[in-house]
Amino acid sequence: MNLIIDNEEFFMEDDVIFYSVIYSSVTVVFAMAVLSKFLTNEFRFGFRSVLSLIVLFLGEPLCQFMIKGPGGVAAFAIGCLLVYSILPASHLPVGNKTVLVTGCDSGFGNALVKKLDSIGMHVFAGCLDTLNPGAIALSNSCSNRVTLLKLDITKKEDIAAVTKAIQEKVTSDGLWGLVNNAGVWYFSEMEMTSDAVFQKVMDTNVFGTVRLTRSLLPLIRKAKGRIINVTSLLGRISVEGNGAYGMSKHALVAYSDTLRQEMKKWGVYVSMIEPTGFRTASMHEQSMINKRDAIWNSLDASTQESYGRDYLDKIYDTIISTSNRYPDDLTPVVRAMRSGLLSKRPRERYPCGVGAETLTILYSILPIWLSDKISLSLGLMPREIQPAALRH
Repeated sequence: MNLIIDNEEFFMEDDVIFYSVIYSSVTVVFAMAVLSKFLTNEFRFGFRSVLSLIVLFLGEPLCQFMIKGPGGVAAFAIGCLLVYSILPASHLPVGNKTVLVTGCDSGFGNALVKKLDSIGMHVFAGCLDTLNPGAIALSNSCSNRVTLLKLDITKKEDIAAVTKAIQEKVTSDGLWGLVNNAGVWYFSEMEMTSDAVFQKVMDTNVFGTVRLTRSLLPLIRKAKGRIINVTSLLGRISVEGNGAYGMSKHALVAYSDTLRQEMKKWGVYVSMIEPTGFRTASMHEQSMINKRDAIWNSLDASTQESYGRDYLDKIYDTIISTSNRYPDDLTPVVRAMRSGLLSKRPRERYPCGVGAETLTILYSILPIWLSDKISLSLGLMPREIQPAALRH
């Protein structure tokens, strides 16, 4: 009898060792596959990596000691495969792919061109002025794979010239990617925003982007390539003082969503980059001063009297003094742009920056009165001063 019991215990111990080895093997393979994905795609630690760790540290003991036997191993392996399937897709080889990036004088576009050049991609960099300091520095820091082109996307003649230059370069291969990054931002209340400012913002952020994309679509369709539109978190939520900019980004979101659906039959992917606040050249002090003066000079006498110059000055002083709260590390945005261009399964939207994904989820479920309170807390409007007409 004792011999039978000893034999049973021996076989049970063998089973434990056997299944422990199998579980350990599956865990090692899964962990290495996940690590490879994240290193290859340069993705930050986020929800999907947390889910991977949960599967590793909780899934294995649960399956091993609750389900047990072959069924437990099968459940754990299937769980690993399911989690692996939702991780970022691997990147396509760069090969001879060519991309046009707009708005490369500074900021996101400038940083992206440097990154794409570093991985061996051919890049056309559209700049408002190819002789400005930012463009010259970009040219000096990149290889001969980067070609600077003068491009103001509000000018039809510039779009035509750029399209012709790209056609001559890519010939039969087509254009792999278009990154519509060029844009302008003005900060002012709706009543203080003139028709001229609204027009400038919409011409650049919407109509120029649409015209350029339409002009290059035959080349992009030929390559079955990618279109990356830089929208904004303000394309999904609204914050005071950002009326004109927010309107343009909401329009660009609608354009991108529709274009994405229409391009599927051509094998073209369309993605949106949705940054929160980042400190780029548009927030530099002199740029802010120029925009403040442009806003004030565009107002009629009655509106100037109602609001007062000191009110507008205070708004822009607040923006300038608080600009350092925004990160100047553009890596999250550049990483998302690269993924949109080269991922085998690019995402439709890439929220970038502190709290971006959280805010988009919150705004979709919160009542309007509560989301308005959040928007007011996010805004840059000074609370210590009122418009002139309200002080009397």
